[in-house]
Amino acid sequence: MTKICVQRRYVLLWAAPCAALLLSLAAPPNVQAQVLYGSIVGDVKDPTGAAVPRAAVTITSKETNQSRQAATDPSGTYSFPDVQSGTYTVKVVHEGFKAFERADVPVTLNNVTRVDVSLEVGAVTQTVEVKSEVRALQTDTSEVHADVAATELTNLPVPLGRNYQQVYRALPGFSPPVNSHSIPTNPSRSLEFNVNGTSDNQNNTRIDGVSTYNIQLPHVTSYVPTLESIQEVNVVTNSFDAEQGFAGGAAINVQTRSGGNQIHGSLFEYNSNNHLKAWPMEFDNASVNTGNKPKTIYNQYGGSVGGPIKKDKLFYFASYEGTGDHRGVRLLLGAG
Repeated sequence: MTKICVQRRYVLLWAAPCAALLLSLAAPPNVQAQVLYGSIVGDVKDPTGAAVPRAAVTITSKETNQSRQAATDPSGTYSFPDVQSGTYTVKVVHEGFKAFERADVPVTLNNVTRVDVSLEVGAVTQTVEVKSEVRALQTDTSEVHADVAATELTNLPVPLGRNYQQVYRALPGFSPPVNSHSIPTNPSRSLEFNVNGTSDNQNNTRIDGVSTYNIQLPHVTSYVPTLESIQEVNVVTNSFDAEQGFAGGAAINVQTRSGGNQIHGSLFEYNSNNHLKAWPMEFDNASVNTGNKPKTIYNQYGGSVGGPIKKDKLFYFASYEGTGDHRGVRLLLGAG
């Protein structure tokens, strides 16, 4: 009797992982991780407006020179899901038509970039180049979102600490982010904020697709990457897609940088000290604000570098940021 029970338990232990494996194999192969990347979609038509099936569409990254190819379906539609953020060139070729090429097509995190193409009759050796185009209203998703690019993160003024979350104060629906808890409790100095009147623990931040949910302190994130290492921040505040989840206030997607074919780097140093600061207010008593100001020396320094390991194939990126915070302690004694 005991032997039969042991055998049944052994079978049950193996049944669960085997079932999970079968479900994963049976899952559709076109599952998309849109929150990690962007996408390029469009329709290809001839001069009469009719769909052009089986047209060859190629997208090429300006930063890495890597390319992907696809063909239009019978309705003339093409789609490139899971595209890394960056700038791309879109080229469309079909026999009997001039080749179409559009450069400097931006792809951003958690966004759909639409490039519709109207082919002109001619030889394939002829090319119609489109240099720029006014960006159309986003019609491929109902999300209400804002995008903060690396140039904005680098150039916009932020307080000492260089926390990317400080930029949220410029976005609609956000309360001004504030420091929360002590340094030992919140060493990354993550900021606390509310979105559209919701609780401060209703926001979900993902870095490269990984949630930074802080179990002990759900109203702040567990990790804050340096400004130099961030490629883009996408902030969704309403009409969330089903893939976002875990958010009632804001679903925030942060993408870190990667290297390219060109070597790029940066160095920085920020300093603040007691000579640059005003007197600290002591219990609203101006009489104690005399003598030397309390010692304060705050230094933040670091840099980043990225480039190719093997051109067009393999790349690297690294960043570092250090902080030195030295403060004097004042002790006020009252006589009485």
